Amino acid sequence: MRSARYLAPFLASFAILLAACSGGQQPAGGSSGTPAGKATYGGTMTFSINADITDMDPLRSGLFVDRNLMYQMYDSLVRVNPKGEIIPWLAEKWTVSQDGKSYTFTLKQGVKFHDGSVFDAEAVKWNLDRYRLTKDSRRLAELAPVDSVTVVDPSTVRVDLKAPFVPFLSQLVDRSGMMVSRKVVEAQGDDFTRKAFKAGTGPYILTEAVKDDHYTFEKNPDWWGKAANGDKLPYLDKVIFKPITDGDVRLTNVRTGQVQATNTITGKDVPTVKADSSLTYQEIPGISWLSLVPNRAKGFTFEDARYVKAVSMAIDRTEILEKGPRQGVGVVGWGPIAPSHFAFDASFKPFPKADIDGAKKLVADVGKGPLKFELLISSGDQATSQLAQLIQDELKRADIQADIKSLLFNEIVLLQQQHKHLGMTLIDWSGRIDPDGNVYDFNYTGRPNNDSSYSNKDVDKLLDDSRTATDPAKRKELLLKAQQIFVVDDPARVWYGYGVSQLLTVKAVQGIEPYPDQLPRLQNAWLQR
Repeated sequence: MRSARYLAPFLASFAILLAACSGGQQPAGGSSGTPAGKATYGGTMTFSINADITDMDPLRSGLFVDRNLMYQMYDSLVRVNPKGEIIPWLAEKWTVSQDGKSYTFTLKQGVKFHDGSVFDAEAVKWNLDRYRLTKDSRRLAELAPVDSVTVVDPSTVRVDLKAPFVPFLSQLVDRSGMMVSRKVVEAQGDDFTRKAFKAGTGPYILTEAVKDDHYTFEKNPDWWGKAANGDKLPYLDKVIFKPITDGDVRLTNVRTGQVQATNTITGKDVPTVKADSSLTYQEIPGISWLSLVPNRAKGFTFEDARYVKAVSMAIDRTEILEKGPRQGVGVVGWGPIAPSHFAFDASFKPFPKADIDGAKKLVADVGKGPLKFELLISSGDQATSQLAQLIQDELKRADIQADIKSLLFNEIVLLQQQHKHLGMTLIDWSGRIDPDGNVYDFNYTGRPNNDSSYSNKDVDKLLDDSRTATDPAKRKELLLKAQQIFVVDDPARVWYGYGVSQLLTVKAVQGIEPYPDQLPRLQNAWLQR
């Protein structure tokens, strides 16, 4: 199988520094590769994303696609490098108390938001309090362990936790740690979600936002970041993000030069782009997982766990990977803990091949006749339809009928969040650096991302304990015990694989490389002339 090389994790774990961490001159998380010649300033690059965004406010955003834009306009307190290791960012260094309950951050000085307001400890406190105390915040769960945020002095902030929370720094890498201008948020009000102009401190400034068409960013001339050689960043004058839902159309745009980069390439096209001398294709193991999301709420088809397990037993994961649209790009999988995570167990293969008889028996044991359900998929992409049809055909072998229905991606997400989807949805997760971000919110009772309405007290206890266990071996043990339950014994959903992180560019684009989370960091990007 072509994906077998990914079964060896490229990260045994990721670095969370529990002593003082000094940043020095950070190369802005830039490319570690050797660029073709000296970097030059200027030019415009168009980057294609596979769907339109829903929200520019880190407080409200719940989709992967939003983050493609956010990483250009917002800086977070900490970031990761291409190896997935946590590095200083707006927080230059930090210390952790002996009991693991207090984090003190020393902030980068002289940083301003795009609107001219000052970034300081007050700004950090306001942002973190906004994320964790606003009633409808999508960051509530991520920052639930926080008890208080205190301004020590203008460049120092202390975060006290209710209890030790080992994955805390990993939460600050992404939206929970992104800093936005209070003045812009308050001035824009409800419009901030789509008009986050001059709101960040990042390398690029949002200047134009046209729904379903394009988002334009211009160079922030006052950004603090420098390249490894001391060059002031960013290099590009302008970056344009363009949503293109169809994979074939997206690739055509790259090959014809209308788009210079994308991070979503259909598996069938990978051999083609690898062979194209005008393009550069990069791929590394990712942290994303692929799944079918049932609605286990009372009164819905998949309230009975035996139906979920029957689907999980009936599908052929290897066939999905090799013959589906991914065409061998990725890894077969059975749970949310990815090969790149320290807690990954390569021996965990509860359904190594399709068990048709086992699936039929489970459905028969329920005693309500044949299993029939609605399978919701995102519209507008041929590859997604092909995948759904393959899964549908596999389930037919076990006399399970999946009726495919298409909706806009955002509509499916809303149905899931409201726990109103009738059967299953075909929705994946982009992944987080720490396995907690791939596991906790999806399987813990009542959490925001628990779209399957799953609830198991044993799982809740194991996951809570995993958050306070400072010994990695103990954490791994607790996470794997929980995984056994929510995948096999009382399944929360149907996991069937892991993704890879891709980056496709025209040859002229230099200075960027893929990250495990598949999000582009474009501050180091430049155009070869």
